[in-house]
Amino acid sequence: MHPTQIWEYALKNDYTIITFDSDFIDLATLKGTPPKVIWLRFGNSSNLKIANKLLSNSSVIDSFISNPELSFLEID
Repeated sequence: MHPTQIWEYALKNDYTIITFDSDFIDLATLKGTPPKVIWLRFGNSSNLKIANKLLSNSSVIDSFISNPELSFLEID
């Protein structure tokens, strides 16, 4: 699936995109929000590591999603 198709799907369904792919940061910069993008910057990892990173950053993620002025969030 092409990044713009994923973008449109997330936009229509009020989703936040979580990705390792910088293409979505380019779209967020170009088009703004919604949808919002969470960019995982720690390389490909196991599902467990990804889940732990998301859980350990849950308060930051909640604040990001509720802030209408922010388009993307980087998590290292």
